[in-house]
Amino acid sequence: MAHKYFGDEDALGKTLLESLGYLVTVTGVVKKPHNSHLLYDFLVPIELLTERGAPLNDWHFLCYNYIELKKGTNSKLFNNKIQDFIKKNTRGSNAEIFLQNIKKIHLFSSGKYTFDISGNGDITFVRIMSLIAVFILLIACINFMNLSIVQSAMRSKEIGVRKVAGANNRKIIVQFLGESLLLVFVANAIAVIFVELLLPGFNNFTGKQLAVNFQSAGFYIGLITIVLFCGLLAGSYPAFYLSSLKPLDTIMGIINKNPGNAKFRRVLVILQFSLSVILIICTLIVGNQLSYMQKMNLGFNKENIGYFMFPTAPWDPKLKTLKKELSNNPDILSVTNVFYNYENPLNNEGKSGGFNWTGKKEGNDVLFYNISADEDYAKTFHLELKKGRYFSSEFSTENTAIVINEQAVKIMGFKDPIGEIVTTPQGSKLNIIGVVKDFHFQSLHNKIEPLIMRLGGSNTLFIKMKPDRITSIVESIRKTYNSFKPDIPLDFHFLDDDFDNLYRTEQRISKIVGSFSFLAIIISCLGLIGLSSFMTVRRTKEIGIRKLNGAKTIEIFSLLSREYIILVMISIIIACPIAWYAMNKWLQNFAYRINVSVWVFALAGAIALLIAFLTVSWQSYRAASKNPVEALRYE
Repeated sequence: MAHKYFGDEDALGKTLLESLGYLVTVTGVVKKPHNSHLLYDFLVPIELLTERGAPLNDWHFLCYNYIELKKGTNSKLFNNKIQDFIKKNTRGSNAEIFLQNIKKIHLFSSGKYTFDISGNGDITFVRIMSLIAVFILLIACINFMNLSIVQSAMRSKEIGVRKVAGANNRKIIVQFLGESLLLVFVANAIAVIFVELLLPGFNNFTGKQLAVNFQSAGFYIGLITIVLFCGLLAGSYPAFYLSSLKPLDTIMGIINKNPGNAKFRRVLVILQFSLSVILIICTLIVGNQLSYMQKMNLGFNKENIGYFMFPTAPWDPKLKTLKKELSNNPDILSVTNVFYNYENPLNNEGKSGGFNWTGKKEGNDVLFYNISADEDYAKTFHLELKKGRYFSSEFSTENTAIVINEQAVKIMGFKDPIGEIVTTPQGSKLNIIGVVKDFHFQSLHNKIEPLIMRLGGSNTLFIKMKPDRITSIVESIRKTYNSFKPDIPLDFHFLDDDFDNLYRTEQRISKIVGSFSFLAIIISCLGLIGLSSFMTVRRTKEIGIRKLNGAKTIEIFSLLSREYIILVMISIIIACPIAWYAMNKWLQNFAYRINVSVWVFALAGAIALLIAFLTVSWQSYRAASKNPVEALRYE
């Protein structure tokens, strides 16, 4: 901000017009860390809010408090002491306050508290990404293990000769584990280079600023752990199996007839395709949920609405003049002044409690969301009025009038809410003049909450525009804005973009899971190609004999493909309940969600079967269509 407003000049001592209309002086420039939940452009004294009428000393005023405890203090004991603090000081309240460890705020508090700090990450997504990484590593390790086993026939004589020459089982095991660890080590080194090259693109894709800290001991410990885990896991079974072979069997080629435990190989194939099918199902369900949220009726119209903030106090008469001039444009359908909260597209001012009404139960301290807007808010957003009327300049009593939503009516228990009185925590009497149909003023992660709308001023203007003239309208808005000679240039936004941002994390997760699902399938198919190729070569003479005895090409093709198709079908049966459980847990993060349909599992299964069939069919077709004479030529 110092660079934006003052360029290369020293910002200290300079003055700015603050968004509430106050002239403020720059007394410091802060180096702001990127890994902080305290995101701000300016810090101003909280006392400025008192001049706007904010009740800083009221028990119902929302304010975050940061407390540094003395070293050795039991935080749990302290937390228990403060939980009932509001109850003791506010009659009839059941609100509680809690301590949060500042290190836990970013990843571990998303949606956990009513007045949570916004803009948090979510540990769930970190765990999902980690789990996907483990899945892909396991699939790759299984491939390595499978191919090592089936290729053991090629090294059987080497093992036999080494054993005859005096090598014991331990030396054979060390040799094969060493080879495995060396391969994984080289792969790790190549992976680190690729990570450095691809990290800027990945950061742009995910919207995060990740970096590899090559000076961290933890980084190298992690790499060593991965090398050991993958190397030992991938090389363990081949090493122990090959070391257990008898020298005579290996030299005579008996191992060629059955290179490794066939049942174990089948289990590995089932495991890797189960993991792939789980990822496919997750991709489909995440995509369906996002599509459902984007197409869902929100109860208001957000299309072709833009907004900007004018740098003056909300009560400045200049705002009415600005609104009137904008409304004179025939391409602008409506203009409204609304208190804007940049953390929520529909501008609610957060929750507040302490309201009273006739019939309210003792201790039932309901928290209501609040929106302060002018008379054109309902018109601009196409809100549906269920009862009564909306705010109007024709009435002189609008300052004590409120409009509530259906959820608020339900909680208050009014049969006919029009004319009922609601008392604020400060003792003011508010008259209910209308009820609007419930609309989603939060993201679809949350259920519709009780809402109170009041008439109020704001320096943020929302503009409903004709859809075919957006570009020219924005240019006209810019000219009108500049004619009022503001201190800062126009910063114009579209409401659609804000709503897209609400689900940007899910959109990125969907793309990432989809990409890695494709990668997992590719890796699984590489293993299947290698395995089917080897098994087809082993059965070449069998195929020749069958064809000489009258077997048709299609019968041979079916014989070779059937086993792998059955293994993939077993994988699908195993993967479906696991994916269903995992996705149901994930969908619980949304108040409005899809019902997981059977067709999702059917489609995922069909995709996996088709890919597996195409993978093995070429090898099977080549073997089935080969001249039997070629197979039996050397017999």
